[in-house]
Amino acid sequence: MKKLFQFKPVTLMFMAMMALSACQEATKPGENDKSIRVKVLPVQTANADFDIKYSGTIEESGNVTLNFGVVGIVSRVLVNEGDPVKKGQLLAEMNSDTYQYAYDMALSRQKQAEDAYKRLKIMFDNKNLPEIKLIEVETKLQEARSLASIAKKNLTDCRLYATADGVVGRRTIEPGMNAMPDVTVLNIVQIDPIYAKVSVSENEISQTRIGDQATIDIPAIGPTTYHATVKEIGVMADPLAHTYKVKIAIPNPELQIKPGMICNVSLLRKSTRPSLMVPSQAVIIDTGGKSFVYTVDHSGKKAVKKFVTPGKLLAEGIEILSGLEKEDRIIVSGQHKISDASAIRIEEE
Repeated sequence: MKKLFQFKPVTLMFMAMMALSACQEATKPGENDKSIRVKVLPVQTANADFDIKYSGTIEESGNVTLNFGVVGIVSRVLVNEGDPVKKGQLLAEMNSDTYQYAYDMALSRQKQAEDAYKRLKIMFDNKNLPEIKLIEVETKLQEARSLASIAKKNLTDCRLYATADGVVGRRTIEPGMNAMPDVTVLNIVQIDPIYAKVSVSENEISQTRIGDQATIDIPAIGPTTYHATVKEIGVMADPLAHTYKVKIAIPNPELQIKPGMICNVSLLRKSTRPSLMVPSQAVIIDTGGKSFVYTVDHSGKKAVKKFVTPGKLLAEGIEILSGLEKEDRIIVSGQHKISDASAIRIEEE
């Protein structure tokens, strides 16, 4: 009988290792790789400046009311509502005959008093007149001069002049009407610059500064956007709304913008700190409501879960207030397939 060939244990082990090696060579590279392919981006430095939008109204930057200083019948009104006027321009006048007569009479009395004073002064200098008589004449001369000044002022008050540059906003007088002192007959508004007035909440007023930049749209005019600056900030709050009035000066050389128009205001807020930003899709919220992102560790082969504090939503992503460093690399694709310490393979950076 033939003796069967027997394999020794060492021989069997060697053959098994050879077979395993052959299988591995036949396997394509990466076929058994369990790492997850991801895309990453570096943390970006963000411009955290942002706009806060308000709805406001347009109002004049100045308002001057005019009235005659004396009683009389209006004879002429030289301007209409909407007319531009210059300081010192004649706007209206009343019949001044009565005041002219009163002024002429006062001048005559003043001249008479001056003549009497001159003659009696000579007598006093020659010691032919008591001092008390000279004092009486001086007193009458001063009274005459005062009466003449009053009469002249009354005559001047028969004419109404513009006290500032602007536009006639309201006219409440017509020729033939009786004008009274302290009753407004014309109103001059100043609209270059003109103001956009908005109400700012008490939580935001502390961030508002004189000189802050703003952009303003006025639907009544069209698609034009106006660039302006904050001119005035109110210090008294509305007791019901708890808001403060802020006025923004808009250049208006062509006087197209009129008081009373509705406007939309975007007020720029400057960031006081440097900010980091990541793409919006990189931020994940867990079941507890906490926000986190996945970053790449130093070896570049594992994911690291980092909890972050998100800030404002910016045009290019989300501001991150805390939790990240400038050197971090953020996983922006494939992050929903991984967990903390998952093996990753960076596909694109």
